[in-house]
Amino acid sequence: MKFKIKFPQKRKDEVIKSLIATLLALIVLALLLFPVYYMVILSLKPSGALATTEIDLIPDKITLSNYKDLLFGHMEGLIKTTNFEINAKSGTIKDSLNRYQIVLEDVIITGSYSSRFTLIDASILERKGGEERSEKDDVQIIVGGEYIKLKAGKIESVGAVKNLKIFAKRIAITVENPKEVPIDLSKFTKISENTYEARNIEITLKDGGIITTEDGVFSARNFAFIRLAKVGGEVLDYMKRSLLIASLTVILTLLFVIPSAYAFSRLKFFGREHVLYFYLMFTQVAGGLGIAGLVALYGMLVKLHLTNNIFVLPVIYAAGGVPFNTWLLKSYLDSIPPDFDEAALVDGAGYLQIIRHVLIPLALPGIATVAIFAFIGGWTELILANLLLNQENYPLTVWLYTMLANLRSISWNQFAAAALIFALPVFIMFLLAQNYVRSGLTLGGLKE
Repeated sequence: MKFKIKFPQKRKDEVIKSLIATLLALIVLALLLFPVYYMVILSLKPSGALATTEIDLIPDKITLSNYKDLLFGHMEGLIKTTNFEINAKSGTIKDSLNRYQIVLEDVIITGSYSSRFTLIDASILERKGGEERSEKDDVQIIVGGEYIKLKAGKIESVGAVKNLKIFAKRIAITVENPKEVPIDLSKFTKISENTYEARNIEITLKDGGIITTEDGVFSARNFAFIRLAKVGGEVLDYMKRSLLIASLTVILTLLFVIPSAYAFSRLKFFGREHVLYFYLMFTQVAGGLGIAGLVALYGMLVKLHLTNNIFVLPVIYAAGGVPFNTWLLKSYLDSIPPDFDEAALVDGAGYLQIIRHVLIPLALPGIATVAIFAFIGGWTELILANLLLNQENYPLTVWLYTMLANLRSISWNQFAAAALIFALPVFIMFLLAQNYVRSGLTLGGLKE
């Protein structure tokens, strides 16, 4: 016998509604999180690889080089020489007249043409001769050396280089018109339209082209000069200044907000019901008065010679956030029964002792919320920081803004990585404070 379990029609409807609601919630969550996911994927792509009309949900090549460059930087070299040799795992040579493009694997390129090369993530392996000169910001210059050998993550010529001899395990040439290409294609096999391939072959390229190689070793004899300088790695300095500003903002905010919230919640005085709300509305819904206040603030700080001082910003941020945060914490203190205060007063405690030993432990969820708002305010503020500080004191927010100054040359992969680094401390702040925010510490505090 076969038994069939029958569910009531009402139960089936509830299950279907629950499944539909869950599916809709997942769709909404995916739409909300997709920009974050796209930023993460973009930050893991090689620098310069910005998606065009296609969106790559899973990148072909994943690298942490953008984060490495931002946090630690890399050495970048510029060398001028005539006789050089490049040994690389892969590379390309693009004709300056767009007649052909050559893709190379396991390649050795030699040349005897006055050229300049940019070497990314460079380090010196060997060197003979040359006069060393030092400039500011740890820039090293070597002039007139006999021989130098460097390892580099990327080697790129500045302009086209002629008179090249190339040996590679694999060469693939893509041409616009085979008749116009100054290369003997008889040794190559046609693998597709306008694409030819050969293996373990040596060719001479008199017209040359723009050279780009990955993971290579660059050697030069009788070079004119080489300039090595550290590029990137400044994010940690900007982050330290931002953390200092945000931390001081939190400390100053709590020092002012906790006593004032206690006074408005527990003490009775003239104007108690109206002063806080009037001040809150005046500061938060001031409209154009905010711009006028900004002009007055800037003029006052200029007169006092307090511009370009990062320790002034936390005071301004804390002062601006006191009304809202006082109202927020007061609302939480109002939910705590006054019996705790009265019991402490009977035991002989003063107001400061009540705040320190009674209300602060009970109000930790509200204090954590205020701390989060204060931290976010100090961490993300841009206008005042950009107005009052010079470049040497910029926090992370202003530095991110300056990255957008030239949209044509910006590396969006590095910008995505920088934006995620910027968002990380706020995310950690929420993780650390979520238990306090969720818990109701006053429940069960009194027995009837």
